[in-house]
Amino acid sequence: MIRVSRLMSRSMAVLGLGVLLSACSGEPETAGAPSGPRALPVTVVAVQSEDVAVTARTLGTVVSKHSPTLSAEVGARVLRIHVDEGDELAAGQLLLELDDGDFRLERQRAQAEIQRLDALIENQQRRLDRNRSLLSQKVVSQSDVDLADAELRALQGQLQATRTQLAQAERNINRTRVTAPIAGRLERRWVNEGDWAGQGEPLLHLSSDVVLRAQLPYPEHMADLLRAGLNVQLHSPAAPDLQVQTRITELRPAVGSSRSLLAMAEFDNPGGWRPGASVDAEVELYRYAEALLVPDVSVVQRPAGKVVFVLEDGKASQRLVETGRRFGDRIQIRDGLNVGEPVIVDGAGFLADGAPVRVE
Repeated sequence: MIRVSRLMSRSMAVLGLGVLLSACSGEPETAGAPSGPRALPVTVVAVQSEDVAVTARTLGTVVSKHSPTLSAEVGARVLRIHVDEGDELAAGQLLLELDDGDFRLERQRAQAEIQRLDALIENQQRRLDRNRSLLSQKVVSQSDVDLADAELRALQGQLQATRTQLAQAERNINRTRVTAPIAGRLERRWVNEGDWAGQGEPLLHLSSDVVLRAQLPYPEHMADLLRAGLNVQLHSPAAPDLQVQTRITELRPAVGSSRSLLAMAEFDNPGGWRPGASVDAEVELYRYAEALLVPDVSVVQRPAGKVVFVLEDGKASQRLVETGRRFGDRIQIRDGLNVGEPVIVDGAGFLADGAPVRVE
């Protein structure tokens, strides 16, 4: 009885050890189950072909294409100002009046002188006619006729000069009325009523928001990449819902800086944009046609180089690839892949060539 009990105890111990080993393995025992590596779960995307652009971003400033500064064309005192800074202006609107008193007096003097000369010329013409008649009768000499003719021509010259003075006085009177050459807005006023405005001194600065210009600063090393005609996409924080497509019209050196340049882009105001506002710009430098793109996480560095794993018959097939530029979270493949091939994305970093995979 003691020997049988011992045999039963050994059998129970062996059975318990087998159960423990089976539990530790974590796999249910299946008769005839194949042995080998497990299939790793992965995600797959197809290689895409797109036209993609290489762009350069910058923060620029919106300015008016037409922004004249009106200066005093004659020296005079400021008599009346009809507008203030920020006012909307119509073309031809009266903005400012200078004192035209002195010019009116010049006009009156010229008009009086013209009347006097007209009378003298009329009298001298009669004298000349009379001398010519007397010359035929040999009462006067030819020199008397020539003298009368010269005096007439001198008076006529004086009359022409006086008429020019009258026209200049009229022109100066008109210059005392400063009007808007364009429709726009009054941005700045330098004078007040009662100020003396010397000839050539600035009075008012206007700007028009109908046609605008974006000034886009770029560093000097981009001079070889930028040129007139490149596409530009503009966004204004003042009007975030509006987007403007235009082109670079010209390149200028930045004033006050020898190591940067300005790309100028003109465009019609889409509405709500103002001179002086900031603008976000994206210039398209060049474009890749039909570029092959894959997610950048699908490209893995291996001893052989950069590789991408392609799904083939449930396995990961390693491909050596040549990469190009990055576009956001995607990267260009220059060589090694074809359009539409299924590329493994998530899990690519844990794979080896020929490893079994399971697409999730």
